[in-house]
Amino acid sequence: MFYKFCRSLFRFFFSVFCNWKVKGVENIPQEGPLLVIANHISYWDPVVIGSVISRKVYFMAKAELFNYPVFGALIRSLGAFPVSRKQIDRSSLKRALALLSEGKVVCIFPEGTRNKKGDLLPFLPGAAFIARKASVPIIPIALQKKRRPFGNRFFPHFFVNIGRSFIIEKEKQRDLKDDADKMRAKVRALIDFSIN
Repeated sequence: MFYKFCRSLFRFFFSVFCNWKVKGVENIPQEGPLLVIANHISYWDPVVIGSVISRKVYFMAKAELFNYPVFGALIRSLGAFPVSRKQIDRSSLKRALALLSEGKVVCIFPEGTRNKKGDLLPFLPGAAFIARKASVPIIPIALQKKRRPFGNRFFPHFFVNIGRSFIIEKEKQRDLKDDADKMRAKVRALIDFSIN
């Protein structure tokens, strides 16, 4: 209930104050496990994606965010779970796989950090590992944020481009980097066809 309330509130906010545009929402399956991958350009990204998708989304978020008692408890209640960026975090990988096995929606930002410059950073192998291990539909999403003529940095124009689903097959002979590069290419293509 609280999650749905927050989603409705932010949908209103993005529509009225940020004039957001969403393309490809019909590509999102309404049931079954789903792995969402997206570029990471701002702190708003999880909120934007959570508002676009009508199902509850479980986000893999950097562990440092959970060090703040109130904020950490809030995002945990909304479905976020921590991941350490300093090493291979097996517990977060297991958590993501467990959620997918339950038919849930999991979102990962494979760059591993925010990239304000706009171009994509290399995708980390953890996302490829989850994609291969779970072998579930993957939805690529490209996010863009632009300053508005009469707005400010708190009310930017958001554009969300949602691609068609694809699957990474369970093929152990292939290098994880190849899978990570394939996932990156899917998001890259969506950015190239977004508005400028």
